[in-house]
Amino acid sequence: MASRRISIRNVADLARAGFEIARQPLTKVDFEVHHVQARQGYLRDLCADSAVFLETICSATNGGGVVIGTRTRTPVTGTEPIEPPAGPQAAERPRISDDGWIFHQAAWPNPTFIYESAQTFEGLIAIDPTAREVSEWHGLAIRDLAKEIAQAAATLVDAPLLSLNCPTQLPTTVKTRNHDLRTRKEIASPCSSLAIRFSVALREVSAATRFELADRIRELCEKHGYGFWLADTRPGHRPGNWFEVCPAESEFSSLYNGDIRSRQRIGTCLPVTCVGPARVGSTHAILTFLQRYPQVGVVGCTGSTLSDIAFVHLQLAIQGVAADRLNRILGKLLGESSAPARPRKLLRELFKRLGLQPDPAEQGGASPDPASDYQTFAGPAHAYRANRMPPDSLAVWVSWEIARSHGGPAAPLGCLYRALSQVLVPMPVHEPVTTVPASDLATVEYLICRATEQSVVRGKAKLAVPKSILRQFATGGVEPQASKLCASLEEAWKARIDESGVAGVSECTVAWRESWLGHWTYA
Repeated sequence: MASRRISIRNVADLARAGFEIARQPLTKVDFEVHHVQARQGYLRDLCADSAVFLETICSATNGGGVVIGTRTRTPVTGTEPIEPPAGPQAAERPRISDDGWIFHQAAWPNPTFIYESAQTFEGLIAIDPTAREVSEWHGLAIRDLAKEIAQAAATLVDAPLLSLNCPTQLPTTVKTRNHDLRTRKEIASPCSSLAIRFSVALREVSAATRFELADRIRELCEKHGYGFWLADTRPGHRPGNWFEVCPAESEFSSLYNGDIRSRQRIGTCLPVTCVGPARVGSTHAILTFLQRYPQVGVVGCTGSTLSDIAFVHLQLAIQGVAADRLNRILGKLLGESSAPARPRKLLRELFKRLGLQPDPAEQGGASPDPASDYQTFAGPAHAYRANRMPPDSLAVWVSWEIARSHGGPAAPLGCLYRALSQVLVPMPVHEPVTTVPASDLATVEYLICRATEQSVVRGKAKLAVPKSILRQFATGGVEPQASKLCASLEEAWKARIDESGVAGVSECTVAWRESWLGHWTYA
């Protein structure tokens, strides 16, 4: 029976691949990877400078940001040189800008990869929600937990890992007085916390599969003292509604209790992005390799799929290595024509030059590596900068839909920033007092735009807005200040879109709770 299900699945995947190839004969996809310093308005300025992306991922944490954009290549003469589907063998040399390093490359997608599944398994795990700074033990805990999640998806249920994000926002806190629902009050959680949010596309839609996967994650969280939530899958419950499985404990397991692992604050972050055809097990393979280096932690991650290509972005923290030394060694390595592009080969060579040894010693004849043909883009390293978000910022979620065009996300993002400038009053930020437009204080912590088969591009983003701005939206206690802020911003955003004359923009929504966005938004 199991072999029959696998056979049917393979036929379905083959049929889907044939449909995609027939619809888009030239499937090679160009993309850009921007490793930059986190600053307000970078994505807006990038789009305004004619960087047109069809699909986009953007995130920022620990003082560093990443912007990834794809565009489907269109044939010009029909005689363009064709590279092997595995992609270039040598590492890409970056183009250096004032903000960071920029990489340009191309890849072949995997048209059999199923992103939009009838059923997904989505979870949220809180590692240390009260932490104000990232310590070395946090990096090891995030690395190990992310590896366990990816392993459960790949080996337990043979399902693709759709997304993996850290840090992320925890569920809204609900309080009542003596369990009286009439006194129910919802309090927004901090904008971002040391937590991992993930989703898995289930190939087999069954209660047994869900229970098996949930039990594996629950046992792991109870072992280490983490909090665990599952997405509420009941009809009418949108992304952002959560069901608590186990609460976070005050004590962590002996593996991360501070006696064994260092509580020293991290000093350097190294952005690394691995790119290749989306397939089951690739994220697991990358994290398994990193786990063999005890000095290397993961202090931030953003993993998703655009145009059937997997993008796995990791912020690595390497104990005892300063940013200047790391950049000097990495720059010399990338400047060599023999520098490898594959994740294991490039990172192994980099770690070797840094004096790091794998533990245990690497064994030959290992199992097949699903990421063996991936490309790797690393650097530049930057000094760690603690997030100022919790508890000083409010998460504002926005979503939109736009007809597929050559403009990418430029129109809705440009109108959104103009609406921010209109709605929010400039604020004093320095002594002597200088004012800065509040729109420049709103940080894009996370953004994703993805094209659908209905010729539309849907976008969703989380903005971090200083809570001090809420004083401008006093309501006399009748309406929460955050709700008034979001209503005013949504109204101004729609007005700016109407004035811009850009056709095809719709479903613009602003809310301080993710579950209040449009029903179609991505998790």
